[in-house]
Amino acid sequence: MPFNSINKKTYQLLLLFFLIPLCFPAYAEEILPKEIELLAKKQNIPTDSLSIIVQPATSETRLINLNSKVKRTPASVAKLFTAFVAIDHLGPDFHWTTKVFTTDSISDGEVDSLIFQGGGDPYISIERLEEMVAELRNLGIKTINEGLIVDQKFFQQRQTSTADFDDDPLRPYNIMHTSFLVNSNKIDFKVKKYSNNTIAIEPEFLPDGVLFTNDLELGSGSCSDFRDNVNFRQIKMPKHPADLFIHVDGKYPRNCFEFEHDLSLTDANHYFFGVFKNLWLKSGGSFNGYIREGKVPLSIKPIVTFDSPSLDKIIIEGVKESDNLIARNLFLSLNQSSGNKNHKASRRIMREVLKNNNVSLNYNTFFENGSGLSRKTAIKPESILSLLKAIKQHPSSDIFMRSLPISGVDGTLENQYKTDLLTSRLKLKTGTLDGVSGLAGFVTGLSGTEYVLVFLHNDIPDHPYKISSFREGLLNWVVNDI
Repeated sequence: MPFNSINKKTYQLLLLFFLIPLCFPAYAEEILPKEIELLAKKQNIPTDSLSIIVQPATSETRLINLNSKVKRTPASVAKLFTAFVAIDHLGPDFHWTTKVFTTDSISDGEVDSLIFQGGGDPYISIERLEEMVAELRNLGIKTINEGLIVDQKFFQQRQTSTADFDDDPLRPYNIMHTSFLVNSNKIDFKVKKYSNNTIAIEPEFLPDGVLFTNDLELGSGSCSDFRDNVNFRQIKMPKHPADLFIHVDGKYPRNCFEFEHDLSLTDANHYFFGVFKNLWLKSGGSFNGYIREGKVPLSIKPIVTFDSPSLDKIIIEGVKESDNLIARNLFLSLNQSSGNKNHKASRRIMREVLKNNNVSLNYNTFFENGSGLSRKTAIKPESILSLLKAIKQHPSSDIFMRSLPISGVDGTLENQYKTDLLTSRLKLKTGTLDGVSGLAGFVTGLSGTEYVLVFLHNDIPDHPYKISSFREGLLNWVVNDI
């Protein structure tokens, strides 16, 4: 090889050697201020369990860069990705539609059955169902002779058990995606201990055909440990399909006089039947029969349609309150072009939309269900930072910013960070599972500087240290502008 050629290649290699550092920002290396390192040591938190990124919103200079490329479980921080893709892909005016049909004409105020076709709306409250009942009654329908039919075919994704995540199937956060359901299948109730040591369960609203059976006994412990020794089971009798029992047993703390609680039934159809029947009878109508699943015949048209609120309103509430059902149904609703409304199709759309918005994803980034209620979902903190930048630049940025919980004010941060220093200065999506803690969003410093923050902590449950004290110390450090 000629000498001049060697010189040329050597020159190119040397040039490349000197240029490479310029192609990668300073955050390629770990940056952990001494104050934060000491704070972690004080709380006995190993830094390899932490990922933290802090940088000014208008700069690429990172003030903290710790394990930013380590794949972590984000918990509900994942909802930011679902919300962003939904707004970008479906548009802020998108809504879900529920349709009601009848296979026969309304004759003398009677119909055989009403058919409810679910459209994926997770937002049907008891009040909205009451409006549906009123509209159906205004059509002249008085008597339903053969019960209700529900078409649950909108989502093709197989519904797994609500007990799969943590073996606690009746907890509202475990409710699964459903094409048609009402009020998240939720029952709010109080458990009360009276002066004669009797224990009563008093539901706020009880659907027809749902009954509580109470075998609670007095025991030790505190109100905060209420669920540790109390069991809730859903029991259905094959010979009595219209009845469903919530059996409660265990030890109720002796020093706890009243405790508010809620649960969600796993049978969406039964819950809907019970609520609808209550409301229908209350409206002065007559009702016979039960409920079954079926499919809407192609030849008939709906007699009534009901639209959900627009997506922008649902996103704001869903993110602020970290609503798992909204996130699950939204994730599955991403594919509007065909019938393939399943997780596989939604993951493909997620990647396409995020890529088109310059959100960086690793090849092994994985979204299991859109809600973050998952041990399988895996995201690098740098991807979360990239998303937050895209949020700021998006035409619908205002929707996302209004959806973030505000410290000491609303959403999942309403009762957190209420100190004089932190109140109203944090706009952060939270994420919490056993052994997982996450924060992502924006922090306003005392100087007025806005910072982007990503915080993820993954470790085994029941570790002896307190991650909450570390989080607050970190946020104090950021707000104080270093």
